[in-house]
Amino acid sequence: MTEDSSIENPPMGNTDPREAWLGAVLDLRKELRFESRSQSGTSFVVVEDPVRNKFFQIGEREYGVIASFDGTQALRQLVESNSTGDVNEDLAIRVAQWLVQNNLAYASGADSSKRINQQVSSSQKAQLAGKLNPFSLKTKLFNPTRLLDAVFPVASFIFTKWFLIIWTIVAVMAMKTIYGSWDQMGSASIGIFSSGRWIWMLLLWLLLKVVHEGAHGIACRKYGGEVPEAGVLFLLFTPMPYVNVTSMWRFPSPWQRIVVSAAGMYVELFFSFIAILVWQYADGLVSSLAFDLFIMASVTTILFNANPLMRFDGYFILSDLLGIPNLYPKGTAWFGDRMKSLLLGTPKTPNLIPAGEFPQAAIYGSLAFGWKLLISISLTIGASVLFPKFGALLAIVAGVFWVAMPLFNQYKRMANSQQPIRGGRVAISAVTLLCALGALFFVFRAPATKSAPALVQYADETIVRSQAGGFVDEVFVTSGEQVATGQRLATLRNRELEDEVTTLACRVEEAKIQIRIHKQNEESGLARAVEETLGGLVEQWEDKKVQAQSLVVTAPFDGFVFDRNLDSLAGRFVRPGDPMLNIARDATKEIVVSIDQRDLESVRQNKEQDVRVLFSGMPVLHGRMVQFNPRATTVTTHPTLSAHLGGSLDVRPSTNPNQKESDPHAMELLDPRFTAHLAIESDNGKQLHSGQRGWAFIRSSRQSMGSYLYLAAHDWLQDKIELATQAAIVQ
Repeated sequence: MTEDSSIENPPMGNTDPREAWLGAVLDLRKELRFESRSQSGTSFVVVEDPVRNKFFQIGEREYGVIASFDGTQALRQLVESNSTGDVNEDLAIRVAQWLVQNNLAYASGADSSKRINQQVSSSQKAQLAGKLNPFSLKTKLFNPTRLLDAVFPVASFIFTKWFLIIWTIVAVMAMKTIYGSWDQMGSASIGIFSSGRWIWMLLLWLLLKVVHEGAHGIACRKYGGEVPEAGVLFLLFTPMPYVNVTSMWRFPSPWQRIVVSAAGMYVELFFSFIAILVWQYADGLVSSLAFDLFIMASVTTILFNANPLMRFDGYFILSDLLGIPNLYPKGTAWFGDRMKSLLLGTPKTPNLIPAGEFPQAAIYGSLAFGWKLLISISLTIGASVLFPKFGALLAIVAGVFWVAMPLFNQYKRMANSQQPIRGGRVAISAVTLLCALGALFFVFRAPATKSAPALVQYADETIVRSQAGGFVDEVFVTSGEQVATGQRLATLRNRELEDEVTTLACRVEEAKIQIRIHKQNEESGLARAVEETLGGLVEQWEDKKVQAQSLVVTAPFDGFVFDRNLDSLAGRFVRPGDPMLNIARDATKEIVVSIDQRDLESVRQNKEQDVRVLFSGMPVLHGRMVQFNPRATTVTTHPTLSAHLGGSLDVRPSTNPNQKESDPHAMELLDPRFTAHLAIESDNGKQLHSGQRGWAFIRSSRQSMGSYLYLAAHDWLQDKIELATQAAIVQ
């Protein structure tokens, strides 16, 4: 759906000399249509421009002013002739400005017309500059009316009660699948950008967007509206298709408009539910594509289309639910006027928002402004990550389009007005803003700690590994059980190894018999040859006997066994060197912290110092850093710290050939990290269990808050992009 299809509101600012406007004679365009409506006890008028297929909404007071324009009287005369007294010069000027700026009326008269046209030309140039913004470009492509009419007989089924019942049933099934497969979904998301799926993902994306916008169009046609335009909006060079369904403002029922606004999300979510059900039961490429479709049809829809602070579907739904037409222009105009008054010292313009709508509009305008600012900063940082060689240039371009040009245009409008800028207030505002930025980057410091994922393990633990290959026949211990040196822990079954031991024993006995026979027959040469063979056989026999004896796995020392997977060990095939279970000498535990390599200096400063550690549901613990390994590695400290197993560290499929050969599903860290060991008091250790995850907070070298926030956002985006890129390369 088009992002600018809302009805515009008269601008709140007085942007041209009053005399020029008061002396202007305005003529309305003859083809304009006006329709009175009432909603939630509020009366208003809808203005339709059939030539440009645009719709606007105004209040009854504004319509009273517009209805008096006859092309013969100046604006001042219309105000003076108003008998009711509810139309003042400020209101009349703002209505006139709005009409001219939106090409709904034109001014006659030499002087006033010239000055007004100059103002309109300046406004149009500013709009053109906004359209050329490389971060946001909009392109019209074609008229989709015939296409929509062709598919309407079939597609209109999605707006029936029967499809709603089907949608609800599928949604419940999908939610159940998501709840029961959360961990598997985390693993599946790692390879979502694999190189072999790019073409398929592009096709799925295009299909989804066509379906999404088509649903808007079908819903609009269902209630008698027109869809004259379809195109593409590029946000940070990312294509976002749209259709123009502004004709829905003809619909008298707000619920019809809500259906049109929600239609795209409604259909996309249905596709996402179907996709997650297919993913649950499918394999291979079909499973991967189904998961990709689920992510694109659910996550992106919720983040973008449903967000009411952006002028997409969620905004129009919110506006109709609140019963406040023009919520965005009303709220942002009010907030902008107050900010202009605060920073530049201009008088506040009268508030034309009805009293019943003002609280919601004011809150919404403030939130929308903050969100727009956040998105602007995020897009700039994102561009610097995606295009590192042009990051500085993109930041400058963003500053020009989003900051410099609006400020310059505002300055030009106010410099020629009868309400000039107050130099003292501007100076104070500029100094205040510069001081705030200076404080952010030079005075205020970032938090004095940095966090790192931590894991509890036993301080003196030993991994018991298999000395021989075979199937685990039986396990004789349970996790937490005390064991003594030499105690049997498990047995392996290897028939081939046992047969080799028996065969070698027989060959040794045969060789000994042959030696005795050769010596009795005084065949010393043959006896010596067999004796040499016997030596090799005995060596092989002893080696195989040792291996056979290692089929019985015993405890290397007194301690206790701990392992959460002992129940699944029986029947598993292990190779020589494979880990089987863990044994600790005593109950002493330590905390191992996986630390970003960029924080090495901070960790060195904390050697032998107290470090705070937090585990869910427990009070803050304190540990002493006793050891750290400054050599960074991509091997995870413990698998459960990895994101695909519920941890916080981004991982990717291993690129190490040896590791992949031993474990095809092996993972490695996206960025190298190093480990530090914290000693904790034994009393605290009793409260923890091995494998428990938490967070360690380490004192860091201080940096400015501005630098901290920028680098944090930059690094986060960079890590996510690199994760997707590396996953695509590996797969």
